[in-house]
Amino acid sequence: MNRILIALVALVLSSSLLCQAQDEQPQTPFAYPVAPDTCTTLESRCNYICQHFWDNYDISKPIANDDDFLRAFRDYIDFFQFANRNVVMTSIGDLMNKARSNTPNLLKVGKAAELSLFFPTAVYYSDEVYVEFARALASNNSLKKEVRSYYADQLSRINSCQEQKPLPDIELVMADGSKQKLSAVADTTTMVMFFYADGVDSSIGRTRLSADATLESLIDEGVVRVVSVYLGKYQSGFADSMPQKWLNTCSEQALATYDFRALPCCYIVGRDLVLMTKNISVDEFKEGIAQ
Repeated sequence: MNRILIALVALVLSSSLLCQAQDEQPQTPFAYPVAPDTCTTLESRCNYICQHFWDNYDISKPIANDDDFLRAFRDYIDFFQFANRNVVMTSIGDLMNKARSNTPNLLKVGKAAELSLFFPTAVYYSDEVYVEFARALASNNSLKKEVRSYYADQLSRINSCQEQKPLPDIELVMADGSKQKLSAVADTTTMVMFFYADGVDSSIGRTRLSADATLESLIDEGVVRVVSVYLGKYQSGFADSMPQKWLNTCSEQALATYDFRALPCCYIVGRDLVLMTKNISVDEFKEGIAQ
């Protein structure tokens, strides 16, 4: 039944988007494409719109209104979820190639992609889709070195933290100052890695997570092991306020290696350091284990 409901919701949302595109409602920044009647399936209609979305927008000219462009960009990627993967990737490549003629515009496309696919403001998260934008920016020699390095660093972090693949075996500093590899503290138990930094948000997140009765029971039953990782320099007493049932560590290497979108966050890690999921907020994690 849940699958049926999800399918119905997806159909309603996609139909709404298609209607918006086809009606060419005046609030859109420019006229969106209209799928022809020969496109008889949801996928074929979304494919057509992805392929032709920017036909009525000259990306070579300066972007006059950043907010309008971001709105259009988010409308554009909404169709990705229902389109063919190869069509989506080709469409992204075409857009980035056209934007290369105007460097400021190219940077704005990159920023729109970050806001819509990567940052906490994302419409939806998709490493596979975002990587296409980041790769084009990281390899574009017309951009400044620091800009290319910025996107290259993102690519490195994303590629090193792929779900269903092993995480990099970083070094952790224990509360007593000793050092161990992540693999040395992992076992057959599912590991919840709680990453945090200085600041109010991290303090609140730690308090909410440590007070969760369901997580406490799972720890006591040996179902999960919580490894907290402070993303800063080691200092004596850094773990004094952390729950004693957790393995409390710190690691500057994690900050330089792993893919973080917002802090605090959780990674769920299985046997052999295989990453099951990443960048889960404390609230999302609490909701997940409560079900």
